[in-house]
Amino acid sequence: MMSAMDRREFLLRAAAATAAMTTAVAFGGGLRVPRVMAAPRLDRYRPPVDLAVAKGGSPAANALAAVAALGGFAKFIHPGDRVMIKPNPVGTSPPEKAIHTHPEILEAVIRECLRVGAREVVAVSADDADSARRNGTVAAVERGGGILKLISKPEEFRPVFVPRGRAITTVDLATELQNADVFINMPIAKHHAATRVTLAMKNLMGLVRDAQSFHRIGLHQCIADLATAVPHDLVIMDANHVLLTNGPAGPGKVLVAGQVIAGIDPVAVDSYALRYFGLGLTAVPHIIAAEAQGAGTADLSRLVIREVVA
Repeated sequence: MMSAMDRREFLLRAAAATAAMTTAVAFGGGLRVPRVMAAPRLDRYRPPVDLAVAKGGSPAANALAAVAALGGFAKFIHPGDRVMIKPNPVGTSPPEKAIHTHPEILEAVIRECLRVGAREVVAVSADDADSARRNGTVAAVERGGGILKLISKPEEFRPVFVPRGRAITTVDLATELQNADVFINMPIAKHHAATRVTLAMKNLMGLVRDAQSFHRIGLHQCIADLATAVPHDLVIMDANHVLLTNGPAGPGKVLVAGQVIAGIDPVAVDSYALRYFGLGLTAVPHIIAAEAQGAGTADLSRLVIREVVA
């Protein structure tokens, strides 16, 4: 797990590099902007398996069982850590329609983070507050003991350098993420009209100030670039109900998969989730690009995957 010092060091260095680059452009200077990479994650916890897939229980039970198979929340969170969670809180439909991260999962994860010693748990996304109230996200965060921040104001974002970016070299990223000690990505697996699927890596777009610019620049490559710039501590993928068609807003055909996938590698989690849609890697270019740029592993044959019953 990246320590608080490592995470802040990484993101502060990225912000500083961005400022230096901006200055160089503004003054026409020849400043050499360093190729800022993620700070060494020397104390990061390495789970006994690469992916854990839990099934057989309620959505919340599946989520807790999947993380338990990785070693449990205490392995990822130090006492006093500030945890930031990125759910997908969109839409007004009930959870069974597979549009947003199941509220029961969100509540359970927040509660467990606090139980193992987190100082604060903040759920963050650049999404609509009314939808979050109507679909149960607001109530779930409150029941779990967390804080929900639905961001949109310019001051709620701060530019960082994307050192391995090919389509983007800077991005305005949620300040809450940059101030966090631990980052947990909590997407739902669903269809998307523009990218075939929206999974863990695409869920990161909800932390970007101008996510619509990705569509103009090149959506798949921008998603891959973003994935190289955001250090994950844990991914918990809601696949209890999977939207197979007419995403991301639905309504559409729903697969009741009854599963939750957990891991520390967003590329691996996304690659595994393609099976729900009957897709191969070639159908989703941003997964291939993210692996090529060092964001994770897409080849599941190289991974240790454990299935557990909640």
